[in-house]
Amino acid sequence: MQKTGSIVKSWKSLFVWILFTLIVAWQINKRHQETGTFNWTTPMWADQAGYYVYLPSLFIYDFDAKRFPEKIEEKTGYGFSFDLEKNKVVTRYTCGIAILQAPFFLIIHGVAGILDQPQDGFSGIYHKVPDLSALFYCILGLYFLRKFLMFYYRQRTVWLTVLTLFSGTNLYYYAVESTGMSHVYSFALFAFIAWLSKMIISGELKRPGIYFIGWSFLFALIVLIRPTNVLLFPFLFCLDCNTRDEFWLRIKRFLTFRVLLVLSGSFLFVFLPQFLYWKYASGNYINDSYEGFGFSNWKSPKILELWFSPNNGLFLYSPLYLAAIAGLFLMIRRKLINGWVILITFLVATYVYASWFVFSFGCSFGSRNFVEYTVLFSLPLGYLFTKIPEFSIVKRYLVIALLVVVTLFNLRLVNSYPRCFEGNDWDFQLYRSFIWKLEKYHRSVDLKGSEKMLPENEYSKTIYLPVKDIPQIEYKKAVVKTRVKLEILNSEASLVLSVDTPDSTIYWNAFKLKDQVPDNLLHKNKTVVGEFWLPVPLPFNSTIAAYIWNKNKETLTLSKLELSLE
Repeated sequence: MQKTGSIVKSWKSLFVWILFTLIVAWQINKRHQETGTFNWTTPMWADQAGYYVYLPSLFIYDFDAKRFPEKIEEKTGYGFSFDLEKNKVVTRYTCGIAILQAPFFLIIHGVAGILDQPQDGFSGIYHKVPDLSALFYCILGLYFLRKFLMFYYRQRTVWLTVLTLFSGTNLYYYAVESTGMSHVYSFALFAFIAWLSKMIISGELKRPGIYFIGWSFLFALIVLIRPTNVLLFPFLFCLDCNTRDEFWLRIKRFLTFRVLLVLSGSFLFVFLPQFLYWKYASGNYINDSYEGFGFSNWKSPKILELWFSPNNGLFLYSPLYLAAIAGLFLMIRRKLINGWVILITFLVATYVYASWFVFSFGCSFGSRNFVEYTVLFSLPLGYLFTKIPEFSIVKRYLVIALLVVVTLFNLRLVNSYPRCFEGNDWDFQLYRSFIWKLEKYHRSVDLKGSEKMLPENEYSKTIYLPVKDIPQIEYKKAVVKTRVKLEILNSEASLVLSVDTPDSTIYWNAFKLKDQVPDNLLHKNKTVVGEFWLPVPLPFNSTIAAYIWNKNKETLTLSKLELSLE
């Protein structure tokens, strides 16, 4: 009877994980199905391309820069570059993410051959490599996070903690939106090594030495991906270390020749591919690829900005972290050593990240460096959940309501955030526009249904919008939409926005239509959206213009052209 109950429970758990995987996969596909290729909304752009470039370099081009597709570094947002004089592929990012993405790259590479698509590592289907990888490592991380938390809390609390952390923090953004960034991968490894550490500490393993070797390789990979991830070590080392005697015993066990040899060998083995790449790219086995960047604010770290700035402040974008902090202080009040270890780790990490030359770390969602630290925050958040039944009825429902609100708030921001914060560090007006849409101004022009642009027409009809005719609100963004059917794969037709005064053009930008039309949707009607950040303030005598520039006079099918100011 007990065996039957165990089997039923296992099948229920399997069903939950399959269902959850399908939901996350649907969300990832929904976010990226219309992003096209070779534009800033894809998961193969800028930093993400810099992580990924190792794979086509190794498996397709033999690190021969001259064999790569023409201008591919430009088409992928300059996440990497080429030294054509030395024929080198140059990226500042380490190869850890590429190692984790490699199985999915090889699968997609094979599928591209079967589907008779170009096996060039960059076009069409290859943009699914980061999506598939992020899906796998997201689920893997959540699975091991659950197993880790099961050592501390009941199953209901564990599920609530896992689901709340996923949907209520910037982990969701990096699992669904920026799938090529390193953070969801680091999260998975953090969760895996936290569980493995607990297994070793608990003494439940028959051959802990073998598992420690695996632990060493795993930790080396974590540090390879992001060197600052070494800050995780004190948490792993001090986990559940409740007495001073236990602490000194761990030090004695750790500082043995055998343990240090295993650690050194693991790091050497894991870092060997990176050493070889640095030798190839720079001539040295060890190279500072981030030269010119660094922790230049170490004397005056931007701590308040890191936590509370509208420009990606941790608590303003994912306020659920505040609930975890509250749980942290509850743990400390109960004299739980894990609470102190997590608090100290958080404060040290805060200082380190606030010392970086750009505290916001560029185009990101919240303080993205803390995504992987959701594994640590899961313990205090779970502890808070266990204490909620002890609160008074009023306080209990108030806390539950706040948790629901901050979770929904995070999801709202994820779905409205335009990937880059274009204001100043304390621009709350722009931040508010992500939460609730400010007043829009909308205008459209009919392109005669689905009439084709004739080859002799280089420009479509144009929306002209005199600034003096619009409400005097400080609009910061223009969104241009059109419905298009392309006939040529390498179309040069572009969606254009310009701001002109009687004397000059003060702003001009364009998006190629093909960049938002996947190859498999060629010859089909597709909505193309271009987002343009406006120069602010707009001169009163200027005019905004939006149109299609049919540079090569191709045959296109267009419908309504729309312009909105936000």
